[in-house]
Amino acid sequence: MRRTFTESGPVGLGVRPIPFSSISNRSVPFSTSVFSGLLAAIDGITVFLIGIIIFLSYLGWSKNASAYVCGSMVIMLMTTAVLYGSGLYDFRTQSRVISYRKIAVGCGCAFLTVIVLGFALKISQEFSRVWLFSYFGASLPLLIIVHYLVEHRLRRWGISGKIARNVAIFGGTGPAKRLIEFVEKSQDPWVRILGVFDDRQSPGRSDGCQYPMLGNVEKLISFGRQRRIDDIVIALPWGAEERTLGIVERLRVLPVSVHLCPDAIGFNFVQNGYAYLCGVPVLKVFQKPVSGWDYVAKAIEDKVLAALFLVLTLPVTVLIAVCIKLDSPGPVLFRQKRYGFNDQLIDVYKFRSLRVEQQDEDAACLVTRNDTRVTRVGSFLRRTSLDELPQLLNVLKGEMSIVGPRPHALNASAQGRLYHEVVEKYSTRHKVKPGITGWAQVSGWRGETDTEEKIRKRVEHDIFYIENWSLGLDISIVLRTMWVALKGDRAY
Repeated sequence: MRRTFTESGPVGLGVRPIPFSSISNRSVPFSTSVFSGLLAAIDGITVFLIGIIIFLSYLGWSKNASAYVCGSMVIMLMTTAVLYGSGLYDFRTQSRVISYRKIAVGCGCAFLTVIVLGFALKISQEFSRVWLFSYFGASLPLLIIVHYLVEHRLRRWGISGKIARNVAIFGGTGPAKRLIEFVEKSQDPWVRILGVFDDRQSPGRSDGCQYPMLGNVEKLISFGRQRRIDDIVIALPWGAEERTLGIVERLRVLPVSVHLCPDAIGFNFVQNGYAYLCGVPVLKVFQKPVSGWDYVAKAIEDKVLAALFLVLTLPVTVLIAVCIKLDSPGPVLFRQKRYGFNDQLIDVYKFRSLRVEQQDEDAACLVTRNDTRVTRVGSFLRRTSLDELPQLLNVLKGEMSIVGPRPHALNASAQGRLYHEVVEKYSTRHKVKPGITGWAQVSGWRGETDTEEKIRKRVEHDIFYIENWSLGLDISIVLRTMWVALKGDRAY
């Protein structure tokens, strides 16, 4: 029987779905790549430990211990590689019988390969046959038990809302209804439909399904600012090409993955490939930036580098604080509201570089060359970018990254026009956390934005960074930032 969700837990089909207002933004986003990798790692550790435990139990620690450790590692790598190749970690809807069959075949193939390699390399005599066959005999049932426990735990987390893949559907016509039917029949409790949006139907209960009709595309964008959405599926009729492309363009400002339902037009996005949602193939339009393992890697990078830089720059920070206090009256730190991830406002920290009585909290008047508002110490700090050091605290708080698009003040403008008025896709740069430094800053677009062309180039470089992110690119930007800061040009 299909399980759906109510406030009291999983029940049979036909009960009112859980209200979107009660779905927590604090749930862990369900990423197939992250959870697949973790499950593969658990399998590998399990297989390796089985070999070591059997060795110690049967033979005890001996001079051949290194050979058995190496043998266990080879079997671990071989088993996980075969299981990965069989599609066991795809997290697509498949029965337990099929999953357990893949484990049995995978273990069998891995151990047969190891036996053949041992015979071919003439090293099989170094290993106990009892150890090898006991190894295989124990690995198969234990891996099945591990997968059962992991699957059970994931489902419980999905049902309780601890992990969730939040999905919004745009379109209230036939394709949307068919998609909802497939989702309802799936066995993936972490997939949660938040609601249906359509610009041609009135808000209220969606016709033919249990999910609410929440409004048009503007309501969807506003909804995405307030709540975490992981996927938006555009489910419009095949012939609505112009309408679909217009909606896709407007949804670019949200940090979500956007897909086209199979019935929707998709000739312009064929090169992006397909994804699966509860077994339903959906056409990729663009991906949620820096997601899955990339998100984990960038989060670790931010925390480690921020903590390291804070420790290394502590003497400099203390010296700067003393100089600021001696140079002019007022606080050491300056806080300013700026746009952060997903257009949310954050308080960005900086060393104060302007005179207190002439501070401009909204940046209505940007600092220019030889600006009289800048203090003597402030001029040096701005030229060397040392005024940005306190933003390491923003990174540790999770509001910023070491590398990313620079956060802009609320009223920042170029030639009298606000940035979002100059650049149509300006909000696209907020699909990732803002950074202390960025690709635009090390590419020559640092400093004053006194012309519209300069802000266009900044946004162009920011979007390039978002679409081409890698750990290597971040490291390159950090190293180049040190050189740019030493040069001290284009900043005042």
